[in-house]
Amino acid sequence: MKKYLLPEEGQFYKANLHCHSTVSDGRLTSEELKEAYKKEGYSIIAFTDHDRCISHSHLTDENFLALTAFEIDISDTNEKDTDFTRCYHFNAYSKKEQPPFESLLPLPVYGDIEGINDFIQELNDSGFIVCYNHPNWSLQTAYDYKDLKGIFAMEIYNHSAAHGGIDGNQVIPYDTLLREGNKIFCIAADDNHDTYPIGHPENDSFGGFIMIKAGSLDYHTIIKALRAGGFYASMGPEIKELHVEDARLFIKCSDVKSICMTTAGRRTETEHAPKGATIDSASFEILQKDKYVRIQITDNSGLRANTNSYFVEDIL
Repeated sequence: MKKYLLPEEGQFYKANLHCHSTVSDGRLTSEELKEAYKKEGYSIIAFTDHDRCISHSHLTDENFLALTAFEIDISDTNEKDTDFTRCYHFNAYSKKEQPPFESLLPLPVYGDIEGINDFIQELNDSGFIVCYNHPNWSLQTAYDYKDLKGIFAMEIYNHSAAHGGIDGNQVIPYDTLLREGNKIFCIAADDNHDTYPIGHPENDSFGGFIMIKAGSLDYHTIIKALRAGGFYASMGPEIKELHVEDARLFIKCSDVKSICMTTAGRRTETEHAPKGATIDSASFEILQKDKYVRIQITDNSGLRANTNSYFVEDIL
């Protein structure tokens, strides 16, 4: 019997869940961002301006959904040089179009992981779901993030960081949190500020996104799909189907050069295309000892897509 890890029914909607407008330090208005992203095939933007949670529901129509959200900064105030200041950045997505509040103060102190986790729980209790952002850009190590609790997802790829020269690939922090027993999803996002205009080679839009599979493009349905993990993260490649059958993990995708299944341990399984060719499907054995499994696909340009992780106890 097949168990679908991406929903069998519904359609895919392209989403950027980390976006800054002129409400904070972005250069484009929310209206300009909607227009630019729709031209690139996006149906959803979460407007995550700093420290203010504002609804942009006036932008929502039958072909576009504006998610209500904001980004929270908890910085180490002992370091005065901002080039070396460690910080936690979290995106909080409101479960309803109208947020419970615009801002949340006071913030916990950097280094107080118990206080930070209590803060995350307060956000959850208030009607948000919380994503942990760009630990590499934040100069954080496993010491900072391994004990985080209460997040529903973390950024596995942050395009603005990568485009600016900082490693935006955050696979190691993701696996660290998974190995600590956190059943969390992974998101690829732009974190765009559009300091350079759309179309300029230094513009930081249109590089990281998620594809959400859902029955309709309405606020409740999309939030429900996010909370259930009905999406995958990508820089470009497409994942068309993901299911488990007879203790094997099956994937169908766009043409890529490699498909790799990662587990909690050293055991992996991979499929590589012959030189000059591509592959578009694979299947891998799942073992009880794997603890969790996830798949990364890579195309001939080096662009990647990542499935969420799935704990073996939940899928077998």
